[in-house]
Amino acid sequence: MTLTISDFPRFFAGVNDGHRPFPWQMRLVSTVHSEGRWPAAITAPTGSGKSAVVEAHVFLTALAAVHAGPRLPRRLCVVVDRRALVDSQADRAARVLDWLESSSDPLATEMADALRGLTFGDDSRPMVLANLRGGIATDRRWIDDPSACAVISATPDMWGSRLLMHGYGTSKGARPRDAGLLGVDSVVVIDEAHLSRQLLGTARWVASFTDTSASAIGVPGLQVVESSATARVDDGGTAIGISDEDLNDPGLHPRMTRPKPVRLIESPDWNGKRATSKYVAQLTQEARSLRESTDGGTIGCIVNNVDTALKLADSLGDNCPCWVGPMRPMDLTAIKSEHPELFGLRADVGKPTTPYLVATQTVEVGIDVDFSGLLTELAPADSLAQRFGRVNRKGSREAGPITVVGPREHDIKDQLPYLAADLQAGRSWLRDLSDPNDASPWHIMSCPPAPKSPERAIVKLPHVGDVMRWEATSDTPLAEEELELWIRDSLRPDRLQAGLVMRAALPVDDAVAIPLLGATRPVDDEVFPVSVGVLRALADRILVGDEPHSRAFLYREDEVSALSRSDDDSVDIRNGDVVIIDTGHAVTRKGVVVLDATKPEPVATANGAKGTRVIIDGTPGEHWLTELCGLGDEEAQDAFTQAGETGVITRGPDLGENSDLPWIVVKPQAVVSDDDSIRQEWTSSEHLVTLDAHQDGVARCAESLAARIDLDSAISRLLYQAGLHHDDGKADPRFQKHRLNAPDGTLLAKSPARSAQWTSRRKWAGGLPQGWRHELRSVAVAWPAIEAASDPELVARLIGTSHGHGRVLPQLNAESLTGENDDRELKDRARELFVSGEWCSLMSRTSRRLGAWTCCYLEAVLRAADCRVSKEGS
Repeated sequence: MTLTISDFPRFFAGVNDGHRPFPWQMRLVSTVHSEGRWPAAITAPTGSGKSAVVEAHVFLTALAAVHAGPRLPRRLCVVVDRRALVDSQADRAARVLDWLESSSDPLATEMADALRGLTFGDDSRPMVLANLRGGIATDRRWIDDPSACAVISATPDMWGSRLLMHGYGTSKGARPRDAGLLGVDSVVVIDEAHLSRQLLGTARWVASFTDTSASAIGVPGLQVVESSATARVDDGGTAIGISDEDLNDPGLHPRMTRPKPVRLIESPDWNGKRATSKYVAQLTQEARSLRESTDGGTIGCIVNNVDTALKLADSLGDNCPCWVGPMRPMDLTAIKSEHPELFGLRADVGKPTTPYLVATQTVEVGIDVDFSGLLTELAPADSLAQRFGRVNRKGSREAGPITVVGPREHDIKDQLPYLAADLQAGRSWLRDLSDPNDASPWHIMSCPPAPKSPERAIVKLPHVGDVMRWEATSDTPLAEEELELWIRDSLRPDRLQAGLVMRAALPVDDAVAIPLLGATRPVDDEVFPVSVGVLRALADRILVGDEPHSRAFLYREDEVSALSRSDDDSVDIRNGDVVIIDTGHAVTRKGVVVLDATKPEPVATANGAKGTRVIIDGTPGEHWLTELCGLGDEEAQDAFTQAGETGVITRGPDLGENSDLPWIVVKPQAVVSDDDSIRQEWTSSEHLVTLDAHQDGVARCAESLAARIDLDSAISRLLYQAGLHHDDGKADPRFQKHRLNAPDGTLLAKSPARSAQWTSRRKWAGGLPQGWRHELRSVAVAWPAIEAASDPELVARLIGTSHGHGRVLPQLNAESLTGENDDRELKDRARELFVSGEWCSLMSRTSRRLGAWTCCYLEAVLRAADCRVSKEGS
């Protein structure tokens, strides 16, 4: 068979349990296919299937792969200001991937083969998925293959900060890659865009900045889609939405028109602060009344703050799941496993549905839950409309009753995160819904809710000077960049997000615990999302407390340090930081970090990346603490492997004579191979990786990757030349001796050591100045060879930034790039580039000519090729 656009309904039905696409979803695919770009807006109301942008993207990319459609962005980013939707979109993308890989339908096989044909790895899957939802993002697979079809689910902070080259929780070296791959050859759908006006403005500005420069190298720039029922499109823009004729569709009609009777109850016990026991009792009674009036299903209970949610969940019983925004992914995974039907997942046949789900605003936007009835607190009009959309979402019931509990009109006041004026507007809108049986999506379209009062009067757009500052990712600024100005509608400090991790059995001695945490860096799955303000208060309480383990550690930019209070008694915790504490502290209630926890809760813990285990006294394998003590790194790894054990080991510090090792970390080989900092200088390959062979491999891989991406042939040739010389600086005798321990007469690209820990130690073993960068020396060494290139400055830039450094000031002691045995010409060239300022000028010129994000993108392509070759052991 041959894939054509007419196959979309069949694909959609295969992924969605036989349900065919709605007419507007068909128009979306047809419009993108015919116009060769995504529309400016999607104006379909809640409940109408806006999440199908995932299926549209995957199908259209498969069409392009078989030359049956236009070249469209390879990466789809779905961004919304709710963590739960980020997870929901990630689940949806995972279902599509599962169908492609496991379905017996020949269409699945054809599409999967087409999508794999875009990738440049023999072991690649049809799609790459990523979930950037807060705390830290540890899954880097989406940046390892720029040619692949990717679906990235993200919160505004995580996506916006990466787009602006200063990703929260990322290292400086990773920032250019993130920015390039999000700003070029990507489409972003900002769902419920009225929640993210500032981010929408910034994204559109970047899109205008990248459109021409990206096209010049052969790929699309950033395309921005505003998804909102109230979106307005400028002249010339395209909007896709629902029309009157669409209601003739038998699947869409009940979703849009089935009645949802709304009942407003005034409560004298409602207040703008913490919920009283009497108020919680009233909410409990109303939830149970709704349960009795429906024929099964789950009653959704949506309240306005976490404290009320936790109290109501307690009141409704032990079996009542509580789903609030600030939960760890690993805890949310447990809820999904226990109650899959609440998340649009397949449940076991015959398994009873949970009677209640208590949640906060986290389920307002785009979540594929389908409540049989709804109890909700009064909220702003647009929030109420979103909450109503969770009731009878699929139109499978005759009606979906809704109860709204709020204050008497004269008692309305601020109830953060909502203002009194917005709550009053919500009450007025309920009155405007004159027909009590008509809170259906179709009726709401004719009586649209008023948006919340904007927290910022104007949208602040960047300018070129901002971009020049952002792209200097290697510099250390005097003050941290306040990205909130460009990505947040709210500038309130309590909206800034950080993360908390709890670890069990950490060594008592900080000097031993810190390297252990460095060897088991936190991953997103174990991070509690928490506001910066709350985390500062908790950390301060722990640091000044007298309970066991009155300490905390800070993980920032891939480094772990002890957290301490400054001279003015403040705790330095910033947006995107992760704080690590010992278990046993009272910091959570029902798995949510709160300030008023009274006792420690049992908390599941991890040791960083999946499959990592830590050997300490009293754990399986503790004999290795004695047997591997005192050995060299390579001897220890050999002894461990020859005994039949698997994994790459990292040993704790030697504590002295007659002392065992305090700990050993064992990681799967795949986890270590994914570590970019180790991969630069170490390989698990059993044969020597020579410098010439490695550079030739990277050059060929970069050229092949460029062809799969459809980059301009001239750009492809420049990438080849950059790959051929990106590691020329490693030929420095000092690097060969002190970093790689290479045998005499052989120039290596990777250390022949069998231990990854040995390679890590060599970085601090002397022989080269701290911060010495071989790729900067590569620029000076390669200059005569690249001068004849069609764009030697771009080749030089790609070489010098090939590991994310050198943007813009390379190092203070740049003269150390050359040694006493180097000739005068090389020394003069290095001095001109990195001491006299020519490198900074070259970086500025290439950014102006090609565009800042396009330069980042080309750097990302070269680094991806380098990573692929290094992973393959060459």
